[in-house]
Amino acid sequence: MSGSILLWGSLALVAFWCVGLYNRLMRIRARGLDALGSVEKHLKAYGTCIQPHLVGVSVQPPVAWLQLQIAVESLEAACKAARETPLAIGPMETLTQSLAALDQKWTALRNAPADLAGAAIPDDMLAEWDEATNRVQIARGGYNQIVARYNEAIGQFPARVVVGAMGFKPAGTL
Repeated sequence: MSGSILLWGSLALVAFWCVGLYNRLMRIRARGLDALGSVEKHLKAYGTCIQPHLVGVSVQPPVAWLQLQIAVESLEAACKAARETPLAIGPMETLTQSLAALDQKWTALRNAPADLAGAAIPDDMLAEWDEATNRVQIARGGYNQIVARYNEAIGQFPARVVVGAMGFKPAGTL
């Protein structure tokens, strides 16, 4: 009799522990998804930053501007892919690479020498881009902290045994 009580008590304890683990991981994962949404929102500022400067151009824009526009479109496509499979490592790596490519194109345009018409980038766009970059960096930092906590939680010993069965996979950082 006491053996069956001990068995049922142990099973109940394991079941409650699994439910608690599942809820904890779902809360952390939900926070990660919210943080990813925040990163995406701030990444959209890049597109809205360059759009007004390309619309009014009556002649073909310089190559550096076209490359920047292509990099922004690539970043938007990477955001869409990351949204379809949230927190997955592959899309997060693609998003990180797209962001690095955008930064490289921006740096090339920013360092372009001035011509007779003036600087390659208007001052208001420089300020707007720098503000967007700061917001993206802050949002990325918050996202990466949450993902690190999530990956640590699914890698701890007792949890590691059951998280695969629960459907949890490691998340990718930005």
